[in-house]
Amino acid sequence: MKGKNLIKLVGFSFFGGWVSGALGLGGGAIFNPLLLSMGVPPKVASATGMYMIIFSTGASTISYLMNGTLDISYGSWIGLFCVIGTLAGMQALEKLMKKFDR
Repeated sequence: MKGKNLIKLVGFSFFGGWVSGALGLGGGAIFNPLLLSMGVPPKVASATGMYMIIFSTGASTISYLMNGTLDISYGSWIGLFCVIGTLAGMQALEKLMKKFDR
């Protein structure tokens, strides 16, 4: 990666990280459109966004654990419903992609 794309990526990465931390906005709202505008395939852009979220989520979890404000049972229930929702969404998306031959 060279030139304008590299400068664009570094600039938006800094801006996206700042907005995510300061406002609680998900980084995917900034990074996914950026990657798509750079010609990255949608599946790769989505996977890259999810990979980046691992680090911010991990840091937040560690911070809450250290402060003693993390409710493990509540988080487990939320995690369970997130997994169920993710699997249902993936199945629905797979059906739509087959239906529209994409």
